[in-house]
Amino acid sequence: MRKLIAVVVTLVMLPALLLAADIQIPENLRARAYVLKAERDGLWEKSLVVQFTEKRRTLGTLDGFVDAYAVLNHSAHPLLWQKVSENFMSQDGRGGKLYTEFMQQKVADDLKLKKSDINKMATAANMDNLAVVTKEFKPFTVAVLATGGARTNAIRTGVDESSHIEGEEPKGTINIVLLTNALLTDGAMARAIITMTEAKTAALEDLKVPSSYTKSVQATGTGTDSIIVVSGVTGPKATYTGGHSKIGEMIGKATYEAVVEALGKQNGFLLPGAKPYVTENSRREKLAKDSAIKWLKMVDDSRFADSWKYASKIFRQSVQQEQWITMINSARNPLGKQVSRQFYRSLYTKKLPGVPDGEYVIIEFNTVFENKTGAIETVTSKLEDDGIWKISGYFIK
Repeated sequence: MRKLIAVVVTLVMLPALLLAADIQIPENLRARAYVLKAERDGLWEKSLVVQFTEKRRTLGTLDGFVDAYAVLNHSAHPLLWQKVSENFMSQDGRGGKLYTEFMQQKVADDLKLKKSDINKMATAANMDNLAVVTKEFKPFTVAVLATGGARTNAIRTGVDESSHIEGEEPKGTINIVLLTNALLTDGAMARAIITMTEAKTAALEDLKVPSSYTKSVQATGTGTDSIIVVSGVTGPKATYTGGHSKIGEMIGKATYEAVVEALGKQNGFLLPGAKPYVTENSRREKLAKDSAIKWLKMVDDSRFADSWKYASKIFRQSVQQEQWITMINSARNPLGKQVSRQFYRSLYTKKLPGVPDGEYVIIEFNTVFENKTGAIETVTSKLEDDGIWKISGYFIK
């Protein structure tokens, strides 16, 4: 049964899925940025990787100065952080850090690099809420990539007391990567961290983010914030990146805007009068999910001919209607009627094995049937030329 259904278009095994979504950044930054999405023990892992064609001087608040071929911002589901931290905690009492180092080594292996070639940081914020802000003013280009969460770990430095034990999992973190074409001196890189911290704090103040520990005061950050600054190689030399310099202004404004956007997406913190964020990713995945739900309703109602008729072009080209009716009958009838169906997760990609490149959203539902509990339905939705999302694959596990 599985083989027949999978032949329709896609056989997607999400527990082993590892797909990269590219991020657009200016070419003169001489870097490729992308997000790797996978899972561990049924919980998501998402890694922002910024890869360089040559070694770059980088400064991170976790690894310090590193001459790196890549930087990594690894995010994982909060429950996964808790789980791996407990699993690794017996090793030197540093569960969260050991897991981060494990992922650093994994990415290094994938890129055929040494672990020491990557400057890293980690977060529990969802990488789907990544904010990317670019500023250009000749001869400078600046790009800031930020993730943020400030609901559970926001602090006001100088006021709040600390209970953090080294090695614990991150509970809420604002992580920021700075890319620039400018050739920064080590001093300029260190000063950029001050500029970015000032901008981050200004964003928290304007968003009115409270301390998680002293509710009557505003937060200045979270207890686990990290920054990585990456020097350029082709632009002009910069020795000062404070707010009185043009490049410092650009760094500050890009950081402020990126932190506002990241916290708006992740936590719903908004500037006065601002509307809630509806990202292109969330809008796209909602349309694809709605299409999948409508299509599944046809299947639930045994309208198998209609489910073929309203599927995508590549679906209909891969299987004839009568063949599909026979296949879906043999797959669904033994399960009995659908009792409940709950959306689990989705993943957008432009590439899938065995099918033409396009825009696809892979959607998973946890489904209960009369004769089977704990089923997982995977529906692949494809954006057609007419702008409508239609089903290109269906798989039951």
